[in-house]
Amino acid sequence: MGAVREQVERQLRRVGERDPQLHAMVVTLERQALRDADRLDAGSGPREALHGLTVTLKDNIDVAGVPTTAGSGHHARGVAPADAAVTRLLRQAGAVVMGKNNMAEFAMGVTGRNRTFGDCRNAWDRDRIAGGSSSGSAVAVAAGMSTAALGTDTGGSGRIPAAVNGIVGMRPTVGRVSNRGVLPVSPSFDTVTPMARDVHTVAAVLAALEHWAPDDPTSGAGGRIAVGSCLEREPERLRVGLPREFFDEGVDPGVQSVIRSAVDTLRGLGAQVRDVDVPDAGRAQERMLDIMYPEAAAVHADRLRYEPDTIDPDVLRRLRLGQGVTAERTRQARAWQLGFQRRVDAVFDDVDVVVTPTIPLDVPLHDAVDLAASTREIARFTYAWSMYGGPSISIPCGFHPRSGMPVGLQLSGARWDDHVVLMAAAAYERTMR
Repeated sequence: MGAVREQVERQLRRVGERDPQLHAMVVTLERQALRDADRLDAGSGPREALHGLTVTLKDNIDVAGVPTTAGSGHHARGVAPADAAVTRLLRQAGAVVMGKNNMAEFAMGVTGRNRTFGDCRNAWDRDRIAGGSSSGSAVAVAAGMSTAALGTDTGGSGRIPAAVNGIVGMRPTVGRVSNRGVLPVSPSFDTVTPMARDVHTVAAVLAALEHWAPDDPTSGAGGRIAVGSCLEREPERLRVGLPREFFDEGVDPGVQSVIRSAVDTLRGLGAQVRDVDVPDAGRAQERMLDIMYPEAAAVHADRLRYEPDTIDPDVLRRLRLGQGVTAERTRQARAWQLGFQRRVDAVFDDVDVVVTPTIPLDVPLHDAVDLAASTREIARFTYAWSMYGGPSISIPCGFHPRSGMPVGLQLSGARWDDHVVLMAAAAYERTMR
């Protein structure tokens, strides 16, 4: 038996063992994955960059011949006619697509709740939230069902589930990866999010997804530097910003202690740590929602008009909020965003990365979360960086002293400095081995 087939069969068994309790998968593409594994094992030419890497995809990402449900029992209208751009690039790089992952309906929600396919459960503790909206993608990796996964991140939907399941999740600079073939939440902020257990695998997947096409409005032509160019560099001169005020408020003491230890580790590697102010970070979430919710409502306008009873009540509430935002309010929010981006650019004139917790709380218990308040509370440290538009990565940095649950360290950088964020994350990760 070839090595790739052996890996695929092992992880398919893992799906059978763990998914009935975790609900990370919507569909498993067993026959296709085994065919692809055999083809890769039989090949004799040069190996592609992701040869044999097993990947699962959030179910708002198209796979040819497979329905795209977007987490809704009423969304799929037949099978996807073609692969999404990222699916195609994964296959070209030698990856094996194992299946589609569970998610919050229409990618709106941070807890892992899904009334159609079952609530996705945390891989460490089924009584706690799995994060969202890319819940199944993170859980599949954390539970050993796949080596890597793709989620999406609008306001934190990739970083949050990565953090609470103890894996790595990267939100690239907006426009770095094509969203063609991905059902949007908010085209202004959506990004595809690579996830894996380690930084090097995330970087390899992100590198494979790099493909700027002039005719693709979802991809940007910004200043791209190869994402893996600095992975092995030690951060002797890395300038690390430690923000106060908003990012220091209301943080669980156990989370705070783990983050401080992580910052001390970076300092011990030679990084220069200094206090910084991220101007208006506390306002970013509110202003972003004035753009994001109306865009989401526009995506689902027909369903809102003709089939609102088919939408999850919490998702419907958010979409209705979007319908109530005036065009003038959205215009003002976009103008505010431009000023915010300039102010944050100035922060990165003085530091290379800014360090915060990914979420300010211990991983909440599933049954204790108030859905209406969950996004604002759990995602308040991720939204600011989404509004900015640069790269952010969540990496595991230890365990909460009371619950034993993973704590995520969020490293954020200047737009198109994805390589710098990955370098800092990789250097920190080496100290944890």
